[in-house]
Amino acid sequence: MNTKVTMGLCVKNGAKIVKTAFDSISIQDYPHEFLKLVIVDDSSDNTLSLAMKFAQETDIKTFVTSSKGKGLGETRQIAVDNAEGDYIVWVDDDLVLSKDFIRNQVEFMEKNPNVGAARGIFTQVAPQVTIIGVAGYGPLLYSRSQNPKTMSTAGAIFRLKALESAGGFDIQIKGAGEDIDISTRLRESGWALSTNNSARSYPKYPPATLKALWQKHFWYGYANHFLFHRYKNERWLMQYFPPLALWVGLKMSYSIYRITKMKKAFFFGILHSFNMIAECFGFIRAHLDGYGHANGS
Repeated sequence: MNTKVTMGLCVKNGAKIVKTAFDSISIQDYPHEFLKLVIVDDSSDNTLSLAMKFAQETDIKTFVTSSKGKGLGETRQIAVDNAEGDYIVWVDDDLVLSKDFIRNQVEFMEKNPNVGAARGIFTQVAPQVTIIGVAGYGPLLYSRSQNPKTMSTAGAIFRLKALESAGGFDIQIKGAGEDIDISTRLRESGWALSTNNSARSYPKYPPATLKALWQKHFWYGYANHFLFHRYKNERWLMQYFPPLALWVGLKMSYSIYRITKMKKAFFFGILHSFNMIAECFGFIRAHLDGYGHANGS
């Protein structure tokens, strides 16, 4: 194939794990002469120096820049503004991609011109998972939906002209939620969202401690407050109701068990409830900070 494709890697303090992304990028069987990698760094560790080193060693055209403390929405838009070709594929610093991942994503988009963005599927979360790591098994279920209403950027391919028609990423978004926002606006602009079952990946480093899990979901809850005021969707409130959170978690536990055959999967229900409590606290914190209130004016 000779379609030009950009890979976007937005990273913050990923020095210990970003090699995972570099390895996944290097093994892609898509012609490297038609690839461009844009790395947008916002780190206080040595991630930037590792990115510069990789740029010098790889045969893929690479552009490295700093977001200089800007929010995640603007960071992703920096990657889009420096993209070349028809598509951008988002790579997370801990994401393990199959070697045919980019090729399969591009072929899927070429065959489906009405699709603005498509995600791959998660095949596993980690070769050996701890009980806490079971919390990362949710994406095994999310990626089974063929026509999602929203999607994460992790491993997703976006059509650049679709991003342009939807207005690009919102630079007001400082933390998480920029992916939910842009995928929602893509649908509102008439583009379809889809799942490509032939593009396979998994995150290599799920949260290893309850503290890390709490911080991650507190961040998500903070973001959901912004999205709640923008889209007035009561789902962002209902999901925090404890009995509902437990019921949803238990149902998901059973579904994950059917896929993995791992008894540890039944801890997912408890961990899901824990995550929703963390998100609720993040939601409240954002309310107190006034983050997103301007969306309701």
